Amino acid sequence: NGMNWKKALGFGVLIWVIMFVVFSILVGYGLMTSEETGWGLWSIVALIIMLLVTYVAARNIAPGNYGLALGYGVVFAVVGIILDYFISTKFVPNMFSAMSYWVSYIILALVPLSAVKKTVVQNSQM
Repeated sequence: NGMNWKKALGFGVLIWVIMFVVFSILVGYGLMTSEETGWGLWSIVALIIMLLVTYVAARNIAPGNYGLALGYGVVFAVVGIILDYFISTKFVPNMFSAMSYWVSYIILALVPLSAVKKTVVQNSQM
């Protein structure tokens, strides 16, 4: 049972769009600057939102094993990085130089591991 590429790419785009809107709202209301790097309060709030959105997407996919889950996570991250390259860098030209940017995407790629379908394993007698 392999990767559903339509879901992987679709959820990757959806996660990115939601986060683009979240960051736009935070910047628009002056809670963050578009140049902010590091882990301020609103950066952490945005990270938590990203984790929740990614977890909901991963639960919807319900990957059957950890390898597949990591594959989905990597696709989600790569889609986001590509969209950031073509769109977000128009607003935040130096975003790729922020360590917090890369840490966020590494965390995003790992989130689907928490959504792997658990199967009941019979304990053998020792």
